[in-house]
Amino acid sequence: MNATEQVAPATRSSGRVIQAAPLESPDEFVRAVAALSGAEPLVADMQGYVGRNDNWRVPTADAGDLFVKRLRGDRRQVQARMSRLLAYQDVIAAHPQREAATPRFHGADREQSLLVFDHLPESRAASDLLAGDEFTVELAHRLGRVLAEIHRLPKIPLDIEEIVEGKALTAFYALSSDDYANCSGGEVEAWAMLQHDRELVRALERLRDMTADAPTAATHCDIRLDQFLLAGDDVHVIDWEEFRYSDPARDVGGFVGEFLHHCAARMFAELDVEAGLSPGAAHDAILAHGERQLEKIQGHIARFWAGYRELAEIDDGLAVRATGYAGWHFFDRLLAGAVHGAKLTAAERGMAGIGRNALTHPERFAPSIGLDRGVI
Repeated sequence: MNATEQVAPATRSSGRVIQAAPLESPDEFVRAVAALSGAEPLVADMQGYVGRNDNWRVPTADAGDLFVKRLRGDRRQVQARMSRLLAYQDVIAAHPQREAATPRFHGADREQSLLVFDHLPESRAASDLLAGDEFTVELAHRLGRVLAEIHRLPKIPLDIEEIVEGKALTAFYALSSDDYANCSGGEVEAWAMLQHDRELVRALERLRDMTADAPTAATHCDIRLDQFLLAGDDVHVIDWEEFRYSDPARDVGGFVGEFLHHCAARMFAELDVEAGLSPGAAHDAILAHGERQLEKIQGHIARFWAGYRELAEIDDGLAVRATGYAGWHFFDRLLAGAVHGAKLTAAERGMAGIGRNALTHPERFAPSIGLDRGVI
């Protein structure tokens, strides 16, 4: 639950294509990519994609397009993330998956922090399908099976340093003077809201303790809908830099949290409370509107959960923990957006309240969102 690293999601959809910035060392880049892929990259025709890393579509002279990523950040963090991705590549090389696909991996250059894959032409991110009301319940069911298959991957030795920023360890209780000075106005408001909510902090501590006691599985640990790329009949799961053996509820909650956040965002965007209503009537109108929005995505979550349960091993507390992580997803998104704002909006505060309910009362919240143990 490291909110300090969460940023705007990186997707390869056409809506996030940008002009590739000039390379600082183009000759070194060309040599590294050519050595890994065996193809000569044409840097003049590169395109970029929005994300926390440098992401490029790189045409080649004779081997089609490549997708090249340069990991950015603290050197130790970058090396740990690269080691996690390489460990995942080792696992799937020995144990190919039937439900999930992964773009062909050409290799990594640790010195330049580069990763080289095949580019997936005409692929669409699942997040774009949801935004365009094209995400079907059948797709939700399939992605549940995809995620379950990942969680069934065998375990391999994984000795990678866990590096957690100091802010992530202490920010729920207090910000250091340096952290405070580097926060936007929106971040200050968000952290103050979290720090003064002792019930919420206790719920986060409880979720952490439940996860520590939970069975572990191969997990993505950064699941969002833009990590699922659909190309033809294949579903590709991408961005494995946070791979580890952890509580599978983290991935399930990330998936469900995406749907709940989308539902809440649409609710506040479309909310039109009649002027002159009493506070009680206005509250009832807001609740009714929220229930209508929730009904639109409950079937998707239930079908995802059904697909997941067809292949995964479910422990008794997984649905409750996943609901907690779905609630945390709202705060992850809140803190990511607050970086760019001078203050929190009323909608952001309202959405945080929804996440809070899921975190503080996950046992009660789980069945209402579709994570019912009896759903098949």
